[in-house]
Amino acid sequence: MRHKWAVIGFLLLGAGGVYLALASGRETSGPLTGTWECVAHSSAMDDVSFTLNLKQDREEVTGKFANSTGEYPLTSSSYKKGVLEIHVQAPDGKYQASGRLLHGQISGHWSKVQEMEGGFECQKQGPVKK
Repeated sequence: MRHKWAVIGFLLLGAGGVYLALASGRETSGPLTGTWECVAHSSAMDDVSFTLNLKQDREEVTGKFANSTGEYPLTSSSYKKGVLEIHVQAPDGKYQASGRLLHGQISGHWSKVQEMEGGFECQKQGPVKK
């Protein structure tokens, strides 16, 4: 009986090792990965539409911010403790945003350093259905 449990334990340990080896080589993708259509609000200007193309790997978030003036890489971004932090350097200044993912929507607060601020919300775009 002891031999049977030793074999089972050995097999479970081996299976766990194989899983870890495969998982370490596998790219991870979090719930923020994808294309998000967004709207920024401010009392100083009309609503502005923009797109976020995000790729999440655990707490690291990379991607691009795009609006009518162009496309800009995220300079530093993260997703920690349920909070998405985004920083973008555009030709007209530095922008930052902080938001939470809830029920498939990101919403939060944005600001252009010492000039403007407001709220925003984003909806994730899914695959096009035929």
